[in-house]
Amino acid sequence: MIAPTDAPALVRAAATLGADLRADRAALLLAYLDAMLALNEQLNLTAVRDREAAVVLHVLDGLGFARAGLRPHHVLDLGSGNGFPGVCVAALHPGSSVVLLDRTGKKVRAIGSCLVQAGWSEVETLQLDAAQAPALRPDLRHAFDAVVVRAVGEPGPVAQLAGPLLRPGGHLVLWLDAEARPPARLGPLRRERVLTYDLPEPAPRRRMLGVYGRRA
Repeated sequence: MIAPTDAPALVRAAATLGADLRADRAALLLAYLDAMLALNEQLNLTAVRDREAAVVLHVLDGLGFARAGLRPHHVLDLGSGNGFPGVCVAALHPGSSVVLLDRTGKKVRAIGSCLVQAGWSEVETLQLDAAQAPALRPDLRHAFDAVVVRAVGEPGPVAQLAGPLLRPGGHLVLWLDAEARPPARLGPLRRERVLTYDLPEPAPRRRMLGVYGRRA
């Protein structure tokens, strides 16, 4: 498999990851990616400048969420940065509410602009430090049935940030390098499964998802 460059090719590539991606959602994802890469010329949103590599490392990697087998309704992308993987989860689950949270204002404004340019309507951005979120926004406590985290930090500290925001029965999904050894427990969260998938050229690598559940 090579990097998909249009919506039909992205639908086919997503299927190899077990993702059932509609063509209109694939088009939205690529429109968002293109807006982000254009804005990246002014702001440092990603170190990946090549579009085909960005499709692999941001879009396909984010679509790896499908491997988790979850059907969330309220999703938080914690430390979203450039909007991935949150927009991928939104693409996979039309009708779900997705919040892209980051503490850096210029990043939040940037991804908000990209969402508008790409035509997204159901994804929200929020500038807030995740550590302060439960105190400053009590409505966010136990509000999400899935928290997704990619490239933010080590699993232990990340779980401490995510725990108060997860509702009972919810799941924390961590993107990890293939060599990682996800612990069996992260505080009140218990590892339910570890999943792997392979990304294609021009940025081939094996990736891992650690799925942790909070007891209902």
